[in-house]
Amino acid sequence: MTEVRWVLRLGEVTLKSKPVRRLFQNAMRRSMSKAEHRWGVQLRLSFGRDRVVVRSNGPVDRVEQALAHQLGIAAVDRVRLLGDPVDLQVVAEAILARHGQRGSPRSFGVRCRRTGDVPDWTSPAYAAALGAALIDADPSLRVNLNQPDWPVDVILRDGALEVVEHRMPGPGGLPAGAQGDVLALIDDEQAMLASFLIMRRGCRILPVDGSDETLVERLRAWDANIGRRTRHHTHDGKNENRPSWGCIGLSVAEAEPLAGRQPTAVKTTPLARLDPLMGWTEREMDALLRHFDAPWRVPPDPDAHGWMSTVEGHRPEVAA
Repeated sequence: MTEVRWVLRLGEVTLKSKPVRRLFQNAMRRSMSKAEHRWGVQLRLSFGRDRVVVRSNGPVDRVEQALAHQLGIAAVDRVRLLGDPVDLQVVAEAILARHGQRGSPRSFGVRCRRTGDVPDWTSPAYAAALGAALIDADPSLRVNLNQPDWPVDVILRDGALEVVEHRMPGPGGLPAGAQGDVLALIDDEQAMLASFLIMRRGCRILPVDGSDETLVERLRAWDANIGRRTRHHTHDGKNENRPSWGCIGLSVAEAEPLAGRQPTAVKTTPLARLDPLMGWTEREMDALLRHFDAPWRVPPDPDAHGWMSTVEGHRPEVAA
């Protein structure tokens, strides 16, 4: 059986400087480690500049549910390693074998992304060669590069070829805990969703007394460390809890005693009261809730009507 793995596409994380990017990667690594216990799968990570490769022997659906909850990921590609890219006929047969519609008239288009130094091949040249090999193996195919019935997405490496079986949009944003802590009174679903939007910006949520533990537990699927203050290095080199910089569902006066400011702090940031759902309609919040509860099925599309149109969509079956 060919090896399956997942390629995580990082969004704005890749725009950061190398030291900041390393901090974000460490935050993502810690989050993945916690996700292993929650979802019952092992996730082995290897980081590159603009992507993360995840390997796991766990069930495909459980792995993808765990990855769909990882903040900071723009998209997740489930890819399958096909072997030597030079043997185009073998590669074409392997791709057709997993497609399951051989002999049915349909259009197709090959998109190739080259990673690293691959001697003798450019991305367009390999896409054209693989397209020709697929037509030789299945003459019922016809080329349509604009809107193919069957898009064939491959990743070309030196000595290896990967075919993308399925792309799942990620939640985007920044890894949890990368942007400090925010106090939150989570006493209803609206407060839970507001906290979620702040979490997407890389913040760690600290629920205060009066929060509904059931709602907090639903947020924990997105950040297993919710409620645990992040740490930072002070000007004098000490490693201390980071004071909160914002609050949700509280007034600044109510939140100030809970912020955790150190009396000896040289520089402090005034608390900000956050209301990320201001201006949202009930329909838009309902769409966000659907994504929150099933991110592997309902993508984080900023168009609420787009979210709703995919709610009843059938998730692609996982090949064995």
